[in-house]
Formats: sequence, C-alpha cells, structure tokens
Amino acid sequence: MEITVHYFTVLRELTKKRHEKIKIKEDSTVESMLAVLAEKYGERFKQHVSPSKGKKGLQLVLLLNNQDITQLGGLKTTLHNGDKVSLILPIAGG
Repeated sequence: MEITVHYFTVLRELTKKRHEKIKIKEDSTVESMLAVLAEKYGERFKQHVSPSKGKKGLQLVLLLNNQDITQLGGLKTTLHNGDKVSLILPIAGG
C-alpha cells in the first residue's frame, strides 16, 4: 500500500523533502512505518523519531490524517492505503 509522509523542521532538512509517497506492507503500524523511514534515512533521522530513553514517549508529534496519534492507538495505530502522516518535531525557543 502507499501512504504520504509530510516532514517538518529538522526532519525536512534531513530528508531534503517536504513530503513523499512511500510503499509499506498492508497492516503496517505507525511504529513499523517509522522503522522503514529510519532505515532509509539513517541514524540521525532515527534519533529524532525514536522514543527517548528516560523520557516518556516520543519527542515527536505524529498526525495521521490530521489527527494526533495519541488520540488513536499511538505507535500501534494501523495505517491504511492513502493515509497522510505528518512528522513534526517540536521547536524549543526562549
């Protein structure tokens, strides 16, 4: 199946893309999609999308069809053909 992934902030810089269509296996989850992307884009990408040690959950906002995955099944949320996933790293400021 095919989904569209949108990248923001640092992830856009790492991938050099605003968005892309990727092919993943049927019944893939958000977690398995992140693993596919981490394998494709390498260690720096993986560091940004993997749960942080010692911190609760991801330091990444994931939207599935404009809905926060924490309101769905979290990383275990099943993806479907045509879904749109947005990967957003919060920006710290001060």
